[in-house]
Amino acid sequence: MKITTLLTSKKLLALSISAALTLPVIAQETQNAAEEVEKVQVTGSYIKRTAADEAEPVQVLDFNYIQSTGATTVAELIGKLAISSGAENQADSFSQASTQGTGNVNLRGLGLSSTLVLINGRRQTLSGAITNDGSVFVDSSHIPIEAIEQVEVLKEGAASTYGSDAIAGVVNFILRKDFEGFEVSAGIGKAADSSQKDTDFGFLWGAELGNTFVTVSGHYLDRTPLTIADRPELGDVALSSLGNTFLLLDNAEVADGPYAGSYGAYQSVPDPTCLDNDLGVLIPQAYGSRCGFNFGPLYNLVNTETRLQLYSNVNHYFDNGNELTVDMSWSSNEVKDNPQSPSYPDLTFPYIGPTDSGNPFGVGVVWLGRPLGAGFEPALAPRENDTFRTSVNLVGDLDNGWSWDTALTYSKNTYTQYQQDQLKSRLVAALAGEGGPNNDELFSPFDRASLSQSVIDDFTHMTESEKTTDLLVVDAVVSGDLYELSAGTIGFAAGIQARSESFKVDTDDVFEIKFDEQGNPIPVDLIFLQGLSKVDVDRSSFAMFAESVIPVSENVEVKTAVRYEKLESDSSFDPKIAVRWQVSDEFILRASASTAFREASLSQKNASSAVITSITDYNDDGSAKSSAFVGVIATGNDNLKPEESENYNVGLIFKPTDNLDFKLDFWSVDYTNMITVENAQGKLIDDPNGADIIRTDAGFLQSVKVNYFNSSSVSVNGFDIESTWTISDQFNLILNASHFNSYELTKDNGEVVEAAGSFNIDNFARSMPETKGSLNLNWIGDSQRASLNVNYVSSYDTGVDVSALPNESTTVDAFTTIDAQYSATLNVTQDGEAVVTLGIKNLLDELPPRAYTAVGSLSYDPKQHNPLGRVLYAKVKYVF
Repeated sequence: MKITTLLTSKKLLALSISAALTLPVIAQETQNAAEEVEKVQVTGSYIKRTAADEAEPVQVLDFNYIQSTGATTVAELIGKLAISSGAENQADSFSQASTQGTGNVNLRGLGLSSTLVLINGRRQTLSGAITNDGSVFVDSSHIPIEAIEQVEVLKEGAASTYGSDAIAGVVNFILRKDFEGFEVSAGIGKAADSSQKDTDFGFLWGAELGNTFVTVSGHYLDRTPLTIADRPELGDVALSSLGNTFLLLDNAEVADGPYAGSYGAYQSVPDPTCLDNDLGVLIPQAYGSRCGFNFGPLYNLVNTETRLQLYSNVNHYFDNGNELTVDMSWSSNEVKDNPQSPSYPDLTFPYIGPTDSGNPFGVGVVWLGRPLGAGFEPALAPRENDTFRTSVNLVGDLDNGWSWDTALTYSKNTYTQYQQDQLKSRLVAALAGEGGPNNDELFSPFDRASLSQSVIDDFTHMTESEKTTDLLVVDAVVSGDLYELSAGTIGFAAGIQARSESFKVDTDDVFEIKFDEQGNPIPVDLIFLQGLSKVDVDRSSFAMFAESVIPVSENVEVKTAVRYEKLESDSSFDPKIAVRWQVSDEFILRASASTAFREASLSQKNASSAVITSITDYNDDGSAKSSAFVGVIATGNDNLKPEESENYNVGLIFKPTDNLDFKLDFWSVDYTNMITVENAQGKLIDDPNGADIIRTDAGFLQSVKVNYFNSSSVSVNGFDIESTWTISDQFNLILNASHFNSYELTKDNGEVVEAAGSFNIDNFARSMPETKGSLNLNWIGDSQRASLNVNYVSSYDTGVDVSALPNESTTVDAFTTIDAQYSATLNVTQDGEAVVTLGIKNLLDELPPRAYTAVGSLSYDPKQHNPLGRVLYAKVKYVF
């Protein structure tokens, strides 16, 4: 029976669980305080255990490490995580246009959707933003970095514990509570050789009010832009062949004027004013030349952005030992500018008759260009990203020593995207002399200097689309000691979880994709953007789960877990077994095997959307023709099956001394039914004239249709290394590294390829260096501390043929940066002290390695590298 039959609405669900939360409060007694200290709950399990158990591969980023990075956002912190590869945490209008102002995690490079992100162990709604490849994710930009106590990263599948999405692992952001005092901070970070800077302010306040603790935190970030003009080498191939050019369809003679000359049929004739502006460029063609447009300098590498984040936590401890926790958070992130080209090219490639639109050639031409190009101001495409979350958690103890834990969590995200384009119908009218507010003005692409502002206003339209998600989750768990064995006590936990989520897309009438009677999308009235379909869908799921920890002998422990999840149209049963063997005082062996799953997102099943992507077109003989931004239209697929995986981990922990440990884990994930969207570039390469390759009558590439589908398989394996050396009371050294041995995937056409060590331009995987790592040296004195952090990303190949480009390489070089930080605590007053922090990120001022993938893209990889170069920062925190 579906959960929607049992719970007819979210309000009924909330009322029912609220009643359930209230009943146990009356009859519970206080648990022994010593047990609370001895045992803790670690991400990946509902059973409290001693911290020394180390039964699962969990990496912990503690408060001191987080502070040592100098990170002002969670995205910056995650960017240095060795196990995360291919996340979208940098601004990029070309490949990440719909996720700007957000942050995410990509564990194991298995996709943003395959990492489960928790806040205080509870689920969070997905972001309304959707990536170019259709991935959904939890937006980490909602979390204020001042409020983070620690981050726990479970580096293996955990569907048996948490359900859908935990295929690659789990990232749990644990926020501060029970804080007493007041902290206020201010900081500034500036790129050394540009005007780009981050200014941030934060506060943390907490008080004890009897049995109640109240904690409130806030953070404000103001970010100024870094343009490609400031780093021209990072965008020097961001140009379009569609500036302002005319393809003549017959021989022509022009006696005088700017176009004077003799021309042949099918000759490309550029605008004679093409080079009057620095952004114009002439591109040789087989017959003639095109006027191209160097749009790169208009775009940002870092956008103007403001972020406001608020978090509050109330903890009340009842006299009977129960604990009530209520936390609430809200964030508003705004991308203020996000400049684009003054206008996009007209992908309808209109025909202009011999006597139309001021045509000087006297023969018909095809216009290859854009209404507004060099010489016009860039258009802005701002983003707004708002998130709200609240969670009510009540825990207590039963008379038999068991404990119970119940929670009700609600979260909502709204992502609003603005994008300017030109109305196709009004541009056609202007070309016919019927433009402007009175339908009597002419736009001649042969003489754009005469273009009036009234005509521009008439054919220009600012699209607005809003994607909203929300999630309501009910959790209830009981745990305790089940049975006493000779080797120890069996720990046991069991629980239920009910989830209800929704996804809604709303957009203006012009931008909305509508469908004809046969179900085919009707082209929107825009020359470039392809539109969105309106969506309003929801679904629910219900799960039961149990886990146990069994001490088989004094040195061997077995953990088992199982979860059954009933979905709207499917179900999943996922077991897990893990073994920990204390071979000796120095050696521990651990191994685990589990299955995991992820159901298709509501957007993948229901939404039709389009993104603009740089595509290299090809001739029938396989030679490259040209590169241009075209529409990639993705259609939702209601028949998608849940993804499934088999996960394995074998690890060795070596502790030669109390101050030194080494952890080596070999892991493997076999992924089947992986949900992805067809790769537009790969689809075009396979069949340049296929049914889903949309071209104009003249053969120009206009758009590519792609579909969501369940691909055959992905097989990934590698190993992680983690080591901590406490050199002395003041010095410690921490190493973290992750390496792919292999990442075999099946492409859209059935071909199996190796994705590790590749940019993966022609398949659905993201760029994937084989190795990422970090080394952190920390010194902690009585009132001073310092840290040195080394971050490494290995080299990888683009797979692009650059034989005709002698200055380009197929290799993206390895990238190493060094960060340094020093802080001192100063006694300012009797009751207060100031902590002054100075730091340098990217001490050696390493610019990201060059990544040539295609004309019309950035010249570096924003999914792996940061464009800022050396950044100097200072921060002052006053504590009292």
